[in-house]
Formats: sequence, C-alpha cells, structure tokens
Amino acid sequence: MFERTDPNTLRNWLIVAAVAYFLLPHDLLPDFLGLPGRIDDALIMAWLAWFYRSHLRQYVATGFEQEASDPASGADSGRGSSTGSPRAFDAYHVLGVSRSASKDEIQVAYRSRMREYHPDKVAHLGEELRQLAHAKSQDIQRAYRQLNG
Repeated sequence: MFERTDPNTLRNWLIVAAVAYFLLPHDLLPDFLGLPGRIDDALIMAWLAWFYRSHLRQYVATGFEQEASDPASGADSGRGSSTGSPRAFDAYHVLGVSRSASKDEIQVAYRSRMREYHPDKVAHLGEELRQLAHAKSQDIQRAYRQLNG
C-alpha cells in the first residue's frame, strides 16, 4: 500500500498519527488507568517506528533494484564503471535533474539527495542499508563534481 510513498512523507504522517493517538482519549486502554493506560500508547508508537523502519528498508532496496535493473535509465544503480557495466554514468539521472538545469538547481538537488542518502542518516539501520547509502552518497558526490566542474 505504501510501496512508492516517499519515506519523508510517510515519516511525517506517522508522527502525526502517533501524536494524535497519544493525545486523544480514545485508546485501546483508557489513559485514566495510569501506567497501563500509557502502555498501549507506547506499543502503538513502537509499532509505528517498526513500520517506518521496515518501509524505509523496502523503499531503499526497491529503489536500488529498480535502478540497477532498468536498462533504459542510463545508470547502473549509479556505480559507473566500477562494477564493470557497459552503461555510462549519468550524473543528471543520479541527481534527478534535467540536462538543462542551472548550477543552482544542481546544487539544490545535490543537497537534497545527500540529506536523503547520507550514511549518518541511516547509521541506525542494518549494515546492508548503510553500505547502499554509502555507495549512493559517493555516486551523488561524483555526479555533483562532474556537473559542477
């Protein structure tokens, strides 16, 4: 249901849902029961965090698989010739900008993509996702250097 939902958008909606559940009096266990009434709030928030984390893993894994398997994209999951692939490295595709983009648009796209894939942002996730984010951030830096230089 949320396969193509941007993780940032989903995170914001889950935060809204968690705050609403915490503040509204309609709970599985009523809040006037004291500590037992807050246990269900904590469980719901833990479930929402788990849901977001599993969605983020699926989103990143699916995004990299689609990029790697899409021969028309012009990029081999952004890794250029380091994988031995015959496809060329497309800096515009990696940054997600058009070929007529200005330097300012390229810089905005670079910063946006680095915020999304910076290894420090995914340090709490599994080793595989950290490696993917590291590779993706290197590709983003390479693309920015190529277009900015």
